[in-house]
Amino acid sequence: MFVTSKKASQLDNPFQSENESLKSKLKYNELKLAQLEGIKSAMPDPYYVRDMDYNVVLWPPAIAKLTGFSEEEAKKLKCYEMYRACVCPPVAECPTQRCVQTRQFLRDVAVDVFHKNGETIHCLVSNAGVYDEDGNPIGAVEIVKDNTINTIVQNTMNSISEIIKKIDAASGHLSTAMEQVNTVSRKVSDKSAESLSDIKIGVETGIAVSRKADDSSKYISNVQENINSINDSMKFSVDKISSLKNKSEAIVEFIKMIQEISSKTNLLSINASIEAAHAGESGRGFKVVADGIRELSKNSNESANSINSTVKDINELIKDVNTSFAVTEKDIEAGTNTISELLSFVNEISDSVKELMNIINMTERATETTSYHIEEQNTTFVEVSKVGKELSVISKELTQEFENVIKVIQHTDMG
Repeated sequence: MFVTSKKASQLDNPFQSENESLKSKLKYNELKLAQLEGIKSAMPDPYYVRDMDYNVVLWPPAIAKLTGFSEEEAKKLKCYEMYRACVCPPVAECPTQRCVQTRQFLRDVAVDVFHKNGETIHCLVSNAGVYDEDGNPIGAVEIVKDNTINTIVQNTMNSISEIIKKIDAASGHLSTAMEQVNTVSRKVSDKSAESLSDIKIGVETGIAVSRKADDSSKYISNVQENINSINDSMKFSVDKISSLKNKSEAIVEFIKMIQEISSKTNLLSINASIEAAHAGESGRGFKVVADGIRELSKNSNESANSINSTVKDINELIKDVNTSFAVTEKDIEAGTNTISELLSFVNEISDSVKELMNIINMTERATETTSYHIEEQNTTFVEVSKVGKELSVISKELTQEFENVIKVIQHTDMG
């Protein structure tokens, strides 16, 4: 039922004027109702008509189907008792009521209403006021379109937008991580280059040591030959004792040289151990070799000291050669055996140095290979970082596109 306003009559007979005015208003309301009934077939969306007291005047089948309330049920209830929206009385002031009173209107405003069975219906609501011939508000028409599918689409778009934001964040983290890894890789590459330089120095030093070892072997062989000559000479003549003494002094010089070589070899082994420690796990085998060289150097030094002591004994024996020639001959033989052992030690040192050289060469090749792989890895990291940045750009573009789509879907809530 519509709420109507009264209009003062200008007729002389007040009763006749009042009756005619009432008939006129009833006729006007019937005309309005007929007009509203007439738009049923032309209105594609569910709508209904109510008066200013929230009573239902028209309740077409489309709105009955949408809400689950029949026309008979609807006309027994206030419209807000059926919709139960957050903008409906008594919770809030009805926006439609306010629009009719201020001669404004709403168009496709998002609001959630409830079906008779309690299910939520996502709707887009439009309204328009109904006024009498004097322009007084007597009711309203509300068009209620089901927007559930659009809401689902909007929620899906929002979810996709969140996923894109996560992809954007992940791509940013990926780029940052790749840059950090690339920085560390560059540092490793620089350290590898330094190690390669140190290894080359080690190769040169190893070559020098190897030459020294070969020279030592030659010197020791000469000493051995000299002792044999002395031994032969003693069998022929005691006069050769003087020559033997000279040879013994030569042996002392050789021993000094051997001790010097042994000292340098020991220093080299210490440096090799330090470099092996710097190399970490990959230098463990290198350290073992270095320790072996140090031990051989120690043994060589001890042997040289022993030879030096023996030569001194030989010099003392020379003084008493006339009385103890037989003893001296045995001592010379012992010295010959000791030199043979020393020659064997020097040869072992030479072999160890050669083995050390092989290890250094292998380490050099491995370091060069590592540097090559690090460069390849750095190139890969750069490419991955570029992909991450491109992914970030794409995600930003997708985010913008989805935001544009969401703006088309979104509407301002009623109230």
